[in-house]
Amino acid sequence: MSDIRLERKVVWLSALIQLANVIEFMLILPLGPDLTIGIGIPSSNMGLLGGIYTFAAAFSAILVAPYLDRFDRKKAVIFFLIGLSVSTYLCSHAFDTYSMLAGRTLSGIFGGPLTALSLSMVVDMVPVARRGRSIAIVTSAFTISSVFGIPLALELAVMFDWKMPFIAIAIFALIVAVGIFITLPSMTNHIDMSSDAPKKIPLMSLLKRSEIRLSYILVSLQSFAQFMLFAGSINYFIFNLGYPRDGLSMIYIIGGALSFAAMMLTGRIIDFYGNRLLSIIVTIVYVIVLYDGYLHQPIMSVPFIFSSFILCAAIMGVIASTISSEAAGDHERAAYMSLQSTCRHLAAGAGGLISSIILTTNSDGSLNNIEILALAAIICLVSLPFIIVILRKILNKKYLA
Repeated sequence: MSDIRLERKVVWLSALIQLANVIEFMLILPLGPDLTIGIGIPSSNMGLLGGIYTFAAAFSAILVAPYLDRFDRKKAVIFFLIGLSVSTYLCSHAFDTYSMLAGRTLSGIFGGPLTALSLSMVVDMVPVARRGRSIAIVTSAFTISSVFGIPLALELAVMFDWKMPFIAIAIFALIVAVGIFITLPSMTNHIDMSSDAPKKIPLMSLLKRSEIRLSYILVSLQSFAQFMLFAGSINYFIFNLGYPRDGLSMIYIIGGALSFAAMMLTGRIIDFYGNRLLSIIVTIVYVIVLYDGYLHQPIMSVPFIFSSFILCAAIMGVIASTISSEAAGDHERAAYMSLQSTCRHLAAGAGGLISSIILTTNSDGSLNNIEILALAAIICLVSLPFIIVILRKILNKKYLA
């Protein structure tokens, strides 16, 4: 098999890994109203259910980070995919808040390292010159899940009940694991087989390097700002702005389709022109959308607000992932990516937790204090272009040294 053909297989299978992982992670928030009716989970606990997954994923990722680069990427991915499949299926048997929390925790434990492993596979195989487009494909899982995964899950919940989306995701994750087992060769080129090679990567040595620290700060702020506001957005649109529940699938489809197209274009722009100017433009649009959508009675429509929100979040995610992928070497990439996954999940979990603390619910289901979260998100987002400029300068010096 040629390197290009193998490269393409790795990229698309990694995208499917991310898709299974992201749909499982995102599903809990759109299903919030159904879970409230079905098993009595309060609306105010939705941020907690989302956050517990991210905290568990962060704990798992940092626990296994020092050891991931000692294993065949293929075998490691299959192991965690099967674990994700089983734990997602167990979520379908939840009967109250605490049993769902337990299922979400187990899912997070298996889901956490998958992000690191799938991105490590891509970065191992794809040279820097083509990496922007490849990472855009892999990280497009968020938008693809919006176009297909979440709307399909919502329709399955309507046709059957809230359990069916979890069962469907469990089956999908298992199918991806089988596909990887059949189609990919062992991936061990990153392993140093010399007798004096360290058995694990010391994480503190990574954190001593400025480019590593900045890349972690970059992805953490991006995830924190996005998830802090996203956790309460669906209930805000329905109960505060009066958007109909039946229209949720449509806004996910519209927003996801636009975001996917934009992400593919973003990858090519980054490959040819870099990411600094693009990050500034996206941040300006992002701030305008959040200001109008959350800080007063919006002028824009709910579909436009939501679509623009996830579009800007998706593009900024590609920018952050692409530039941060350059910070680590081959022999430490999975450890670096796993620790990065920990940062992302901790930041997202913190966003969900803060959302649950700050937001309060009225008797009619409407939310208070959403504008506080929007202001905090805007402050985080404005800092991102500055971090990207500084990180780019450090990485350029590293290449010249």
